[in-house]
Formats: sequence, C-alpha cells, structure tokens
Amino acid sequence: MKLAIQICSELEWRSTKSILEIKRDKLHRQPFEGYFKYQIGRQAGILYQSGTTKTRAAAACQFAVDTWYPDAIVNLGTCGGVSKNVKNLDIILAKRTIQYDVMQRFGNSSVRFIRGLKTNLDISWVDLSRVEGKIYIGTIASADQDPDDEHRGQLQGKKVVAADWESASIAKICELNKIKCLILRGITDIPKKQISLKQDIQHNDYRKNTPIIMRELFSITGQIEFR
Repeated sequence: MKLAIQICSELEWRSTKSILEIKRDKLHRQPFEGYFKYQIGRQAGILYQSGTTKTRAAAACQFAVDTWYPDAIVNLGTCGGVSKNVKNLDIILAKRTIQYDVMQRFGNSSVRFIRGLKTNLDISWVDLSRVEGKIYIGTIASADQDPDDEHRGQLQGKKVVAADWESASIAKICELNKIKCLILRGITDIPKKQISLKQDIQHNDYRKNTPIIMRELFSITGQIEFR
C-alpha cells in the first residue's frame, strides 16, 4: 500500500526530519513546503508538510491526492488533551472529527450544513493488533486556534477526546475523495488556566513533548498492518 503521510506544523516537521535522519539532498519542493520518500515498515511512503491551519491542511491533502495517487492519507501530529481520561503523551486515533470554530450568526443551520462539519472515519482497514501500548480511539475537534480551558469544558460535553488545528479538514478532504484516511495524534499539552504571562505551561509542554510524540507515532505506524 502506498501512503501519503501529512505532517502539519513546523515543529512536527523539524522533528520528523530529525527522527528519520533526512538530509537536505533528500528533500524536494511542493507548493506548500517540502516532501521526501521514505519506507515505513513494509509501506512505501511520501511524507510532506502542509503547514498549520485548516486551509493549508486541506489544500495540501488535496494536492497529495491529485499528485501522488496514494492508497491512503495518513496524518501524524500533535494535539491538546480534552477528555478528563487522557494525559500528556497519550496517543489518539481519530474515529470522528468535527470543526468547532464555525460561527453562523444569522439564519438557522441546515442539517446538511451541520453534517458538513463532521466526518466519520472508517478505520477497519487498520490492524492495530501488533501495536504495543494503549491507543485511545475517539473524536478529535479542529479549529484555527489553540484550545483553552473554556474550549476544553465545552468540547468535553461533546465527548471530544482531543483538539488540534487540522484533523477535521484532512478527514473531510479524504471523505470527499473517497480515499482511506488514518489520523494519529499524540497529546503534547492540556489546556490550563493561565497562571502568569511569564509561565506559559501549555506552550512549553508542546515544545518539549512534540519530538517525543512524533518519534512514538513513527514507531506505531511501522507496527500497523494496513489492509
């Protein structure tokens, strides 16, 4: 199976290149950032960076589908913890995604409009039986913003496990193209009430934990049996 593996943020991409020991001469250019070819387990892969935000993530995903004709899109990255049952460094597999920053200020939202913000992911083609360690399967919510403590409380009411910037748009593009999609994210930080302007715990946790998460995600991807 040919995989196109999407990495979004700059720190996630830098960590990826470091973990896989990718030298500059192995990198190629695409309209968004760079890409390179790599074998992960028994799967041939093209890894590419989209950049952050739902717009860039969606556009890069569509570019990958149209350019490399992959059998599946895999998104590896980080997220913020939402559920009370998760902690930093836990791994989340998205079974469902939602966009939570869409605001319709007049009129009534149609059923079709609301459904368009949600995507259910078929993960029956992903065999996790060889994967060591626990993986949480659930809903990831996406918005063009970092979740804060207020968002966390609201999203918990919707049974969201974690939140990020890009998963919902990647999942939606894959649904529209009728292509398999796997989204694996690791929790780097959990929204907290700001203690002081000089002590941004959430941001520091993100920077510290991102390389750890990315290494774990590549290890897991190599253990997965894709069907």
